[in-house]
Formats: sequence, C-alpha cells, structure tokens
Amino acid sequence: MNKDVDFSLINFQSYDAYLDSFTTIEDACYLADAQVARRIAKLGYRSTKVPYSEKEFQQRHELAMQQLQPKIMGIEPFSNFMRSDCTDPVLLQFKLREIPIFSKKLSTIVFTTCIHGDGSEMSGYIDLENSWQSAMRRTFKHTNWRAIYEGKTKLKPKPQHLSFRNPRYNLLLYNDSDNFKVVHDHRYGMMFMHRGDHKLIPVSGKSTPFSKNVKRSMVHSPKFGTYIFYDHHVRKKV
Repeated sequence: MNKDVDFSLINFQSYDAYLDSFTTIEDACYLADAQVARRIAKLGYRSTKVPYSEKEFQQRHELAMQQLQPKIMGIEPFSNFMRSDCTDPVLLQFKLREIPIFSKKLSTIVFTTCIHGDGSEMSGYIDLENSWQSAMRRTFKHTNWRAIYEGKTKLKPKPQHLSFRNPRYNLLLYNDSDNFKVVHDHRYGMMFMHRGDHKLIPVSGKSTPFSKNVKRSMVHSPKFGTYIFYDHHVRKKV
C-alpha cells in the first residue's frame, strides 16, 4: 500500500461514512437502501478513482490520525505574521478560526468580492481550510496568506475556489474541495455539502430546512471590505 498520508480521510469517522461521500443526491432520492448506494460507490461508479477497500481505509485513516496531532502542534499559523497591535475585524476573524478549523471541529466558507485590475467585479465562495492548506503546500496559484495577515493584500476569489464569478467575461465556475461538494437544488439554490458529516450548508441567506447547519456572519473591514463567514460545526457521525 502506498504510505502517502491522505488527510482527507480524517473527515470520516467510519468506512460507511467514507463511501457515503461518493454517493450523489440522486442516489439518496432514488435508492431506498443506503447499503446499495455504498456498494455502487465501492465499485468506482461514482468517482474517477476506485475508493479504498475497507482494510486500506482503516490503515490510511489510522496513519492520517497519527500524523495529524504533530502537524497541528507544529504548524506555524499565518496569524503569526499579524502585527501584535492589529485591530482589523476581518483579520481577527481569520485568526479566531485557525485552531478549530485545523482541529477539524469547524469548517468555514468565506464569501468575498473584489474589483479586478481591468475594472471587472469578481466574487466567490472559498473553503478557508483548503485555501490555507494550499498556501502551506505552495500549490499552483495558491493564495498568499502571509501577505494577507501582514495587511498587504486582501483575500480574492480565484477560479479554483468553490465558486468563482466574473460577469464581464461571462465566467461562472464551480469546484468541489477537500471539505465540500457543490450542490445545486431547484428549491434552495446553491448549497455546499460537507464531506465529513454530509450536512448541507445553504448560503442564500434565506431560511431553509438546512439553516441550522450553519452560522452566517458578516464582517466589515475599513481596509479590506466586507466578508461573509459561513461556519459549520462538524458533527461526528455515530
């Protein structure tokens, strides 16, 4: 077995929960038995890659859990680059979420807008943990979080985020992340499903049956503008 650590498995408390992450909304609607949906997912019909076997899942999950605590304790949070006298409301909100997010107790989506250099307006929803992890790994076109915490730039939506919109160029893009799947519902509009506990996260601001799954807060910074935080407290599956 390849011993590369798959930290995405930390989101799942059981093998069934892992298989459930491959199932679709249509599966839930049309397949009465969850076990049938899991068997279909296990065969690889719901993904471009074949899911881990139960034995391999258990081995990889244990390895990820062993690696997690040292990584949390040894991590250098980007908030270390903040000025000690920083009072910016948005930067303080980012800092407030670092420990609960890296501890897998909280999962946060941020909505923001900005004006591009050509005058066009961009907006998008961003998986906060995924963006931090990408910056730590220095992936292609990652967000410069050090510069954000130093107050040199603001968090900007990018095409690789959960959603990205630029009306001038007729661009509207959606991407799943390590923590969330994009869901389009004809009744409630766009939502995000947390991969770990499968709770739906509505973002429209209107009351829905899923509103209890998220705490929505709007924070304004005189320097960086307005951000909307969607905080989901991750529920462990029993």
